[in-house]
Amino acid sequence: MSRFDDATSVTKSADAPDGPGTGRYSADLDPGYLIGTAINGGYLMAVLQRAALAESGHPHPVSSSYHFLRPATAGPADVEVTVLKHGRTVTTSQVLLRQDGRPLVTGLITSATLDPAAGPAYGAPAPAIPPIERCRAFDPRQSRDTIGGFADRVELNFAPESHRALSATLAADAPRDEPPGTAELHGHVGPAATDGAPADPVAFVPLAVDALPPIVAVLQPWRWAPTVELTWHLRALPHPGPLAFRSRADLVSDGWFDETVDLWDIKGRLVAQSRQLARVGR
Repeated sequence: MSRFDDATSVTKSADAPDGPGTGRYSADLDPGYLIGTAINGGYLMAVLQRAALAESGHPHPVSSSYHFLRPATAGPADVEVTVLKHGRTVTTSQVLLRQDGRPLVTGLITSATLDPAAGPAYGAPAPAIPPIERCRAFDPRQSRDTIGGFADRVELNFAPESHRALSATLAADAPRDEPPGTAELHGHVGPAATDGAPADPVAFVPLAVDALPPIVAVLQPWRWAPTVELTWHLRALPHPGPLAFRSRADLVSDGWFDETVDLWDIKGRLVAQSRQLARVGR
């Protein structure tokens, strides 16, 4: 078992109802996934996904939507799963993460069974993301002394132009006078080699879609940018290995920004899409 598998594991509570439709689980949130004093939202989604799939008859989370109510900290947490619909094609479950009785994250997860051999009837052209050996490992959050062990859990490699954009903003230590033509980042994301890849590559995807620096980091030095809502879709079963990513924003306005992330596996297949609404950090 990799550290990621262990860190996202859940245990069914002894007092959980025996009947179908409801499950209660306990988890121990790993401090290695802290960013500053808050646990990364993608890691929390991965924990909630474990519990939801344990109650579902289908193994693949094809559509997931989460609302983040409060920051989570390292330590014990409770997960409640309520199956809203259990069907032959899809199962839809509501999940709720609590710490000390306070609700932190709530979500809906729809699971199904994807065919690993299925090929696309149509696929939009993928962007030209340089191979990982031409990218540079970098995370602007490290230099702000606001990151815990997260950089040791997730490996980020940025394409040369993305690395230059992040480095320029980091060096300026102030918002750019002239923002770049597009707020976009490219590169590769995967579990750190010392952390170990999960046994099931699907388990890492919810962390991957929320592991990148906030896209507004190309416009201003990194600050904590809390996610309000995030929806992501699993489009294909990823082949083991790092995932190529494209992250972009369409609008930054009035203290809010959107962020869209697309992920491709090492075989070039689009495996996940996400979109979130977040607050610009103060």
